[in-house]
Amino acid sequence: MISSVFLSGRLGPVVGEKTRYVEVDRVIPGPSGRYETDRFPVRTMLSRDGVFMKAAEGTHITLKGRLEMDPELGLVIVNEVDEFVSAKSSR
Repeated sequence: MISSVFLSGRLGPVVGEKTRYVEVDRVIPGPSGRYETDRFPVRTMLSRDGVFMKAAEGTHITLKGRLEMDPELGLVIVNEVDEFVSAKSSR
């Protein structure tokens, strides 16, 4: 099966050795009127010492990946290409 997934959101907590959540805010408010956040487990193909695993929680990321099944987490996204957006001031 061939699949392609694009996500734009924030890095969340680390889940495993090479896996962490990416949090994506919904664009339509839920029944409570609040914008809910979905959490997707994303696994990196690179080492656990890479930027994806070491970047701080809340760092904005845009990524492209593919879907795979994991025995523990279920459906995961395998990160193939990513870009991080720095929130630091340029002063």
